[in-house]
Amino acid sequence: METLTDDTIVDEQTTAERLIRAAIRAYRLHPFNQVDAAVIADVAGLPLDAVARAFPTWDALLLVTYDRWTDLRGSTRLRKPTCTIDHVRMTLAEDVADPGLVRVLAGVINIAGADTTFAGLFRKRYEEYASALTAGLQRDFDRGAEDFVVPADRAATQLLALYEGLQIQLLVRPGLDVLAEYDHAVHALREGWRRREVPAWDLDLFPSSAVPTSPVLPS
Repeated sequence: METLTDDTIVDEQTTAERLIRAAIRAYRLHPFNQVDAAVIADVAGLPLDAVARAFPTWDALLLVTYDRWTDLRGSTRLRKPTCTIDHVRMTLAEDVADPGLVRVLAGVINIAGADTTFAGLFRKRYEEYASALTAGLQRDFDRGAEDFVVPADRAATQLLALYEGLQIQLLVRPGLDVLAEYDHAVHALREGWRRREVPAWDLDLFPSSAVPTSPVLPS
């Protein structure tokens, strides 16, 4: 019977899959700047030229590894988060247990901020995550799980800044309890989100005759 399967394609897909899994293991074992094609090939048990055949550019392998690794987040959770803030806290707890991913996330910031072919793709991932947080917070507000008067996108920006700041501190301050700090900071964020801004009076908008003056007391 004639087969319609192209064995070459199957072999290439199998090799690529092995390299992606090996890249995740390599970044767990080594600092971000010490992982290269030779390290990944060694971890995968493949010849060095297999990396270039499967991934013609290094950024392509890094992007696919980034996507696969972030997709694995939450796959072993025993419970569902109750709200977006709880979801981010659970993600931060997973980061504590898997700092290799945090090193990759921090490392690709340089790529995202550069003027290269893959910079836009990494920035797109960043914007997608910010949009997901915005949508999640808006859902929480709509169902009454959160109470805030600021726009959801502003709240998401602040929550993302908190999360990413603690990610960095997780790497450079290993003794810090980032989950406790997250809980304290989130309490302050929620207080700020519920507070309405008091408009400031601009006396320049009124003619001098319309500005009330203090009454003159009789002598």
